[in-house]
Amino acid sequence: MPAPPPESSSRLAVGAQPVNRRTHRPLAAAGEDAPETLQLRQQQLRARHELGRPLAAGPQPARARAPLPLAARVQAGVGVVSLSGALFVAQPLAMGVLVVVGAVSLTWAARGLWRAPRPVPGVPAELLPAAALASLDALLVRAAPELPEAAKPVLQRINAALAQAQQPEVIAALSLQDRAFVLQTVVRYLPDSLEAFLRLPPSRRAVPLADGQPSADDALVQQLGAVDERLQRCLQAGHDEAAEALLRQQRFLDAKARE
Repeated sequence: MPAPPPESSSRLAVGAQPVNRRTHRPLAAAGEDAPETLQLRQQQLRARHELGRPLAAGPQPARARAPLPLAARVQAGVGVVSLSGALFVAQPLAMGVLVVVGAVSLTWAARGLWRAPRPVPGVPAELLPAAALASLDALLVRAAPELPEAAKPVLQRINAALAQAQQPEVIAALSLQDRAFVLQTVVRYLPDSLEAFLRLPPSRRAVPLADGQPSADDALVQQLGAVDERLQRCLQAGHDEAAEALLRQQRFLDAKARE
């Protein structure tokens, strides 16, 4: 039976939608995240931040440097002026002094250019693809809140090692085998371990996976530890190779000085 129409003298408002705009709470529009989703996202981002700087951000940018320090630019100017002035001086002594001053000034300016950092030829500028780093960052955002406590410091070291491996001078010192391991760590080793861990329900992660086998938490820590240990050896080998190259150069110069 339909409701009777309201009386014309009634103060009550009748409508299909809420009529009190002050107390009405509008429904969330389609596509907007619910508060629970936003809280989960914030929790994931905070947990990811604890593991270190996002890898897709790339290496820390170096502070921009002038092509020549101010002192070297002044020396270059003095050298050019001194050599130019020597062309217009008739006295041999004054000409010799200007030539010596100009040569010494230009030599010091050239020394500043020689000591400036130069790119290493034949070395790839990018070892780790940006798309793979972004994918790993997204996976770490999802996994970070669910990681066991013992896995977090290991992932922090791995994150720092991968960030270091993006530096051009570090890439130059790595062997081909070490470069391949670093790349596979990003595109395969870490994603495979983390995805397999996340597929297990939280209630099963602390119990043994099978008879005589570790739990999912312990297995993940062991796998991350193996990756971390190999990464540290890769970076250490690069440092040792660079140190050995410097020692070889020292021995070569010492031998030349004794000739």
